[in-house]
Order: sequence, then structure tokens, then C-alpha cells
Amino acid sequence: MKILYIGVHSHENWGAEYWLTQAFSDLQIDVETIDYRVERKLKTDSELKEVIHQKSDGCDLVFLQRGDKLSPDIFYNITIPIIFWSTEPLKLKTDVDRLLQADIFSWVYVHSYSCIERIHNDFKHLVKQTSVMHNAAPKNKISFNNEKNTFAIFNRSLSWRRRWWLWPSRKMITRMSGKYGEEYFNDLKKTYIAVNIHYSINNLDDFESGIFEAMASGCVVISERLYEQTLKDLEMTDAIIQVDSPKEMKERLKLLKSNPEVINNYLEKSKLAIQQNTWNNRAEEMFNKFHEVHNE
Repeated sequence: MKILYIGVHSHENWGAEYWLTQAFSDLQIDVETIDYRVERKLKTDSELKEVIHQKSDGCDLVFLQRGDKLSPDIFYNITIPIIFWSTEPLKLKTDVDRLLQADIFSWVYVHSYSCIERIHNDFKHLVKQTSVMHNAAPKNKISFNNEKNTFAIFNRSLSWRRRWWLWPSRKMITRMSGKYGEEYFNDLKKTYIAVNIHYSINNLDDFESGIFEAMASGCVVISERLYEQTLKDLEMTDAIIQVDSPKEMKERLKLLKSNPEVINNYLEKSKLAIQQNTWNNRAEEMFNKFHEVHNE
């Protein structure tokens, strides 16, 4: 099978597109790529449309990821199936609404179950052809035998909500920012515990890629309460420490700091869970869908 994979392909050693492209290749999928953000800076919509039509010639389907601010017009008259993966919370962002309103997709993957709710409310024509696709960990980044010198880390972008959650535990949590690729993963490998806090009250069912990356790097994850169905999907219910308030976060961190055996117990559970949640696992799931829509 040959696909045209349209996404953000300028990242090296990080980002879903980078890991998925490798995973697709492992499945013997021939991948042609377009970085639409790069192309959009250099070309008009009509020129980008021409590039997409030219590169899709000879492909079995188009796989579009992210797609922020793209016009659906550039996909009209493509005769092969188009599968779209909207990777952002649809309750927070509306920059793919025009794409979702158009009747151009054979299947749509969304980021979370709240995104499914919005599909049901605002894009009813997609209800029967939409499912959740969870993030994952890079298979070749799974590493548990690391020397550690940092107790806890928070390495996501900050919002006021996250600042409020972090404040009581600020003396125990090391704040990292602006690191990507190997530098990002090296920080995680040196850390016992990774902290997860939802960015906004409007995406409390979010399950960020950083959780997978931390687990793959040998961190135990302590998180604000996560969405139950997602944990069941991922078989991670017992692998992540969950708390319901900033005060409880502080108390659990203090307990963990004085009880390393508890950290080790959760680490063993993390090892089992993350092995089944790699980008290779997601690629296999997508591959099955690619065949399904291609053969319809």
C-alpha cells in the first residue's frame, strides 16, 4: 500500500508524524509526505492543491493529520479515500471546523471522547465514520534502566490552571520547558516521576502524548484525574497515580519521596502498559482501517 501522508514532517526525533512514518515503514507501507505548514508558507491554496493532487497520483489513500486552517477546497476532486486525524481537542480549537463540515473524508480519527461529543453535536454527517485514536509512545524510546537524579518533573506548557495545580508542590517538582527530541527524552530518563495536569477545564478527558513519553522513559506518572474510558482503552487504570486536587498531589509526592518501593511497584505496571501503546500499535490499527476504506 502507498499513502500520501500530509502533516507536520519537519520535526526530527519527536512528534507523532515522525514516529508514525517510521511505524508505517515497518509495516511495509510506502509513505509519500507533504508538510502542509511549510508548503502553505510558500504556496497559494491553488498551488498547494496542485501539489497534493500530483503527489496523490499513484497512492491508495491520503492520510491527513492536524490540518489546522486548511481549506477543504484543496481536497476536492481527489478520487482516492481521505482519512483525517484531528489531533487537537475540538472543544478548545475550531481551526479544523471547515474541514469537518465538508463531506470529503472516508474516516475521521479524533483526539478524545469529548471530541466525539462535538462530532455528534456539530458534524452529524460524520457520526458513523468517526472514532478515537489515542496518542502513543515511540517504540525505540522505551527505556527503563536509567540512572536518575531528579525526583519529579513537569515539562509541558503552562496555563494558569496548571500553575495553580503546581504551586503547592513547587519545591518538589522541577520545571522544564523548550526542549525537544533527544534533550527532551534525556530529561525524562533521569527522572523518577512525571507530573501531568490538564491544560484547561475544557479538556479534562485529554490524554497527552507526554504521558506516554514519560512512561516509555521509565518515569512513574502522577496525574490529575484522567478519563476512565481512555484508561480502560489503554489498559492503564492501575499504572498511573491519580489525584483529585493540588493538595492531594503534594501529599502523594511526599509519600512517594519517602517510599521508593511504591515508585518501583508503579514502574513495573508502567512497563507492562507502555509495551502495548506504541506508535507501532497505532500504525497497525490505522493500517487495518486503510485497507477497509480502500476496499469499500
